[in-house]
Amino acid sequence: MKGLLLNALFGLMLGRFGSVWGLVVFLPLVAAELAYGVYVYHLGMNAGFVRRAFALTACGQFGFLLGALLRPMRGET
Repeated sequence: MKGLLLNALFGLMLGRFGSVWGLVVFLPLVAAELAYGVYVYHLGMNAGFVRRAFALTACGQFGFLLGALLRPMRGET
């Protein structure tokens, strides 16, 4: 749950204040979160490893899209 929340908040900030190329940041971030789960909690492929990877990536990308929608329009500021 913490990973989903952190990815959503990070995606929201990147989408609001960053560029489109910020989406590439999620790949190493998700890889680090999965490696942490494997190393600390000894999770394997039978622990929903692939589903967790997809969920973390999708949550971050949806947060990014929401942040991009929250950007002010040109001439609005």
